Amino acid sequence: MSRDATDELIVALAQGVRPVTPVRSLRCQVAAVAAVSLALSLALVGERGLRPPGPELLLGPTPFALMALGLALAGLGAVTAALALARPGRERTGWSAVTVAVLGLFGAVGTASLALVASPPGSEAVWGGLVEVPCVVFSLILSLPAALFVTYLAARAAPLRPGATAFFAASGATALGTLAAHLICRTPGAWHVVTTHAATPLLGGLLMTTPALRLLRNWAWRA
Repeated sequence: MSRDATDELIVALAQGVRPVTPVRSLRCQVAAVAAVSLALSLALVGERGLRPPGPELLLGPTPFALMALGLALAGLGAVTAALALARPGRERTGWSAVTVAVLGLFGAVGTASLALVASPPGSEAVWGGLVEVPCVVFSLILSLPAALFVTYLAARAAPLRPGATAFFAASGATALGTLAAHLICRTPGAWHVVTTHAATPLLGGLLMTTPALRLLRNWAWRA
């Protein structure tokens, strides 16, 4: 093949090639998601105030404070995992983040549960039935902005494990949404902020993985 023919072939192949959009660093993307979630939480607290009796719930290792920390670790850990697994070569970072998320959430649940068990006994049940449902629904609604944002960011990279990326995006976003709801929650009962708020991220992961996966594949194809 002559040089002119080779050049013509290269030009023809290059005509349909689009420039690659640079992907921001993992740290920057996680910080952006954290900023969005923090802004949402602060806005809600500013409007409705903290869960009664107020700031004293955050003083010391109370079950409320422990669960807030656990939800934050679970949310940021799962979001980091979703975004890391969308980057070839960052799988180790992703699975390390999963470990942080799991240990953070279940460690908080275990410590908070021990504190409640050691407290003076009462008649409160661990599960309150239908009274728990509005809080769960509200948490899922609050998780939607973060879920869409994380899925979009992951799609802009190279999600070679779309199923895992979608699941961790959904569960991490739900943990961050639950954290916002946790801070202003008015549902009565000390066990509620432990059992229901801990279970909601898992529920969100199960419910929203399929929609997140469809969006991920659609946006990744367009990117």
